[in-house]
Amino acid sequence: HAKPSDSKLVAEFMGILFGAGHLSDYHVLITTNSETDLGHAIYIKSLIKKLFRLDSTMKLRKKQRAVDIVVSSVNLVEWLSAKGMPRGNKLVGGLVIPRWIKGNRLYEQKFIRGLFDTDGCVYTDKHMINGKLYKNQGWTITSYSSKLRSGVYRTLKGLGYKPTWAKTQKSIYMRKKHDIERYFGQIGTSNPKHLERYENGRVPKRS
Repeated sequence: HAKPSDSKLVAEFMGILFGAGHLSDYHVLITTNSETDLGHAIYIKSLIKKLFRLDSTMKLRKKQRAVDIVVSSVNLVEWLSAKGMPRGNKLVGGLVIPRWIKGNRLYEQKFIRGLFDTDGCVYTDKHMINGKLYKNQGWTITSYSSKLRSGVYRTLKGLGYKPTWAKTQKSIYMRKKHDIERYFGQIGTSNPKHLERYENGRVPKRS
C-alpha cells in the first residue's frame, strides 16, 4: 500500500477511523448507517483508494441498516496503528488525538471533520420562551471515550469555537449560530447528510 505523508486528508481519515473504524490484525473496518450515510460511505471508499491505492469492499447488512467498508491489508493495519489508531477495542485505553495532528490547525480541522462526519449530528434545538416556540440548530459529537471528548473540546476551543461539555455527558455541543455557521464555512463536511440537514435548517434572512 502507499504510505502517504501527513496531510489534511490523512487527518480526516484518522477522524473517520476514530469515529466509526476498527482495526483487527488483518483488516481495517469502517461501519456506518446504510440508510442515512451511504453517500459518505462511498466517499470513504474513494478516500481509501486515493490515500493508500488500495481497493476496499462495501458490504451491506440490511437487517442492521449498516454498511461495512473493509480493507484487507496487514501492512495498512500496522501503518494506521503507528499513526495513532488503536487495534481491537479502541475504547479500552481511550482514544487520544494523535500527536502529529495536535498543534497543526489544518490537521485539527480535518480530524474534527472526519470525526463529526461519522459520530456527529446536526439537530434542531427547540425551546419555549414566554409561550413562544424558538428553533435553533445544534451541533454535536458523541463519543464513549472520555479522553477523546476531552481532546475534541480542547481542540475546538483552540480553534476559536465555544463548545459546551458536561463531564457527565457523552456528547460535546455547539449551540451558537455563529459557531455552527463558521464550522460549516471553515471546516465543512464530506457527509451529504450533514450538509443537507444544515442547509435545510438554516433560517432564511429577511429581505
